[in-house]
Amino acid sequence: MASLPHLHLLLLPLLVLLASFVTPGCAVDCFLCSHSPRHNTSREDACTDFVFSSDRAGLLACELGCEAVATFDSNGELENFHRNCATGSTIMTNTCETYNMRIISRRVCSCDTSYCNTAVGTTTSRSRGAPLLTLCLALGLGYILAT
Repeated sequence: MASLPHLHLLLLPLLVLLASFVTPGCAVDCFLCSHSPRHNTSREDACTDFVFSSDRAGLLACELGCEAVATFDSNGELENFHRNCATGSTIMTNTCETYNMRIISRRVCSCDTSYCNTAVGTTTSRSRGAPLLTLCLALGLGYILAT
């Protein structure tokens, strides 16, 4: 059993874990691609949901999370589509939201885990704190077993 003087060694991993949920985490990896069917008809689409290819998309480390955005004209035809880093104006919902404006509509899917802006789905159950939690638990267990 841990003695009282060594209790501070068990509290350190706990404090690190708590800090990971309070302070911004590390950057997440997001897919990067775009497609505008009207502006470049000779370019093959490897970005939109039905034909997305992660092999042909770039990757970018993003501080705020990822997004996938489709913009449609008033007839419902796709104007442009992109996967990229979330911006400061992105509302982080970890789901998709549709915003209807007078002449366009936008479907914005936002998420905050690595590779979450794929076409398979924009949400994931993996948490940024999970690897840190595993590390803290391993360190604490290792300490208990060593004493």
